[in-house]
Amino acid sequence: MITDWLAQAGPIGLAAAVMLLPGLAIGTGLRLRGLMLWAAAPAVSVGLLALLAVVFPFLGIRWGLVGVGIAVVVVAVAVHLIAFAVTRRIAPHPTEARRRGTGLLVGGLLVGAGLNAARLMTYVGTPAAISQTNDAVFHLNALRWVAETGSASSFDLSGLIGGTSFYPAAWHAVASLVAWDNAQIPVAANAVALVIAAVVWPLGIALLARVVSRGDVLVTAFAAALSAGLLAFPQLMFEWGVLYPYAVSLAVVPAAVALTITAMRLGMAARRPRRLAVVAGPAAAALLAVAATTLAQPSTVLVWGATVMLWLTSALLRRRRRSAGASRVGVLLVIVAGWAAVAVVWAALAYLAGHVLWRSYRGPVGAVADVLLNSHSLLPPALGMSALLIVGIVVLLRRRSIRWLIIGWAGVSVLYIVSVATDLPVIKRALTGPWYGDSFRLAAVVPLFVVPLAAVGLAVVVRAVTSRGHRWAVLPRSVVSPLAIAVVAAVGAVGIIVAPVILLRVAADTDEQSRYALNARSYLSADEDALLRQLPDLVPEDALIIANPSTGAALAYVLGERDVIPRTWSPPQSSAWDVLAADLRDAGDDPAVCEALAAYGRPGYVLDFGIGGTGPGEYLMPGMTGFSGRPGFEEVAAEGDASLWRITACD
Repeated sequence: MITDWLAQAGPIGLAAAVMLLPGLAIGTGLRLRGLMLWAAAPAVSVGLLALLAVVFPFLGIRWGLVGVGIAVVVVAVAVHLIAFAVTRRIAPHPTEARRRGTGLLVGGLLVGAGLNAARLMTYVGTPAAISQTNDAVFHLNALRWVAETGSASSFDLSGLIGGTSFYPAAWHAVASLVAWDNAQIPVAANAVALVIAAVVWPLGIALLARVVSRGDVLVTAFAAALSAGLLAFPQLMFEWGVLYPYAVSLAVVPAAVALTITAMRLGMAARRPRRLAVVAGPAAAALLAVAATTLAQPSTVLVWGATVMLWLTSALLRRRRRSAGASRVGVLLVIVAGWAAVAVVWAALAYLAGHVLWRSYRGPVGAVADVLLNSHSLLPPALGMSALLIVGIVVLLRRRSIRWLIIGWAGVSVLYIVSVATDLPVIKRALTGPWYGDSFRLAAVVPLFVVPLAAVGLAVVVRAVTSRGHRWAVLPRSVVSPLAIAVVAAVGAVGIIVAPVILLRVAADTDEQSRYALNARSYLSADEDALLRQLPDLVPEDALIIANPSTGAALAYVLGERDVIPRTWSPPQSSAWDVLAADLRDAGDDPAVCEALAAYGRPGYVLDFGIGGTGPGEYLMPGMTGFSGRPGFEEVAAEGDASLWRITACD
């Protein structure tokens, strides 16, 4: 398996370059340094690329590596010039100047990256594997759509399914730059996933831990190492869904929060003449990071906004105690206005999400147990992380300046409990609507708080056993700290060896295999996959194919490089489609079928991948199977039970 991934070092390296180089070029101009520069780079890159994708169609520029590369250089030069004009030196965050603990941090990042990468690669299998899930159909087809149309704009991507509405396309803008041809699209998706899991997330959570702990080198390094300690993120997002956009959006949230807090802290501390010079770098990077979350998956903007407001409320209330008169009133007004803004966005996203909410599948007691054991969404308990979490909570309860982090953990835990343990429509929609009441999406937010809290817990343990006079203090802290990271690495490695593939459990059902495995039980069977890849030799380039999309046949667009109706996993909602779903195989006898085909551009071919199913995201369409012996259909090719037919009834 590892040799397969090494063979794709080119796409993986390109994915890393796309997600790091634009941000590094901009970040150096903003005078970010050290961990802040590297952790901010992916967030800045994704935000910049998503914005460029929106702008390019208005300028008549096709989306591609060359055009994007030139645009990034232009923007980077402009940032450097503006930064020089504002001030000759924009001061980096004070903690970034510290070199103490760099080696420990690098060790933590390597451990976090290695464990996250190993877990993901083991689950996916091979770099060209396709997630056998409904959402993968849309996301992979969308990458081919970007290549065909030359636009990765969030205002154009819904054109894939004939829409004209806004669809957050930041992930698609990034991944489309990695897929230099259609055959590389599955590899590009997996390469970007690997970079998100092994690079973006460990860097971001380490920076957040540093900012929250005000530069504590142990907490920072331990957070990086513990970034792979919970399956809920990043691993879960590449199993459930598959939620590529949500994964990249959530992965950049820690950096967005850290940059925002840094900018605010510096602004509060700086004197007025120097305030702009001090705040400009982190503030500009924070704006691009927030753009990244918004244009990847808007619900994560709430995670950013609520987390920042928790910190700001804590900071302002502490300042209010030292203020008097009008200043105290002003502090309260800022707090109220900030939370009001969060509430408005929350309500808007809950409304836009509609009434589609995932059903509960846990009782209240079980949901609380999930929170305490970090076994969210029926994942295996993370007992070590839970123990460190408790230690961190106990310690931080006595530190007023960081207590807000515990409130954040408690808040997202309540949202998870609501999503998984109740079906009361008003409460569930109001509180969890922005996440569609999906416990998996909310479980993925939990590590944002648990990892820093657990890192604090581990730092407390290390300091306790290395403090002078302690009976266990037989080794100095300089030895115990890297030893602690080595233990994290060993425990993580053993976990992957013992259980290389953690199978998802949803209510009473458990996956039988990785959702990237291709066989008779997968969404797309091996025979169906083989037939789709033969389509370029079987179907004219300008031909149109129709099929039951819930059988995986819609992947003909990306795998077979031929147009298909529809291009996503769900069927169109129309009376014409209802006729085709029920009676397409009667086209030779029923003129109404040809009229219905005309409503969809008169497709000349149909894929028979079976009748469909009755599970979530599956549809029974008896009219799109059983063409053998039916008048008006001519078999073109077959692989096992999968077959391709030419529709002659409407010629």
